[in-house]
Amino acid sequence: MTSRRFKEAQRELSPADAVLTALEITHPDLASPVRVVNDAVDHAIDGETYVALRFDARLAEDVEGRAPRAELVVDNIGRPLVQWIEAAGGAAGATVRAMQFVAGAGGVEWDVTVKVADVHVGQTQVRIALGYEFLFGRKAVRVRHDPETSPGIF
Repeated sequence: MTSRRFKEAQRELSPADAVLTALEITHPDLASPVRVVNDAVDHAIDGETYVALRFDARLAEDVEGRAPRAELVVDNIGRPLVQWIEAAGGAAGATVRAMQFVAGAGGVEWDVTVKVADVHVGQTQVRIALGYEFLFGRKAVRVRHDPETSPGIF
């Protein structure tokens, strides 16, 4: 449930409170995740420090015959992000939790977690492709009733 303050900040053209986006990139083989916020100053969310770092998000395109993929484009400033990607073996198996919150309000208002499909590190940018292949590749039901699995009902 989102707060009134969050809804107003999203609707207004020049809100008193800024809605910010933070990312938490985790990998099962690494103890510490990457935590960044799209702002000029660091922020604390749920007791964790999110470092100020500019990034852009591109929403998933609806292309027929292909699973939707979103993309994060993070400025490649300094070595910490690249060192983390190298330690994670190219970030295969990593997940990204994107969160939105009102600056100064304290808590997360909205969040979503998706898997990292691909990472490309360039000199000025790090491009992270996000996908739902793990979700779309699963079966819809555990047991499909057909003459082989349920011969008594056919």
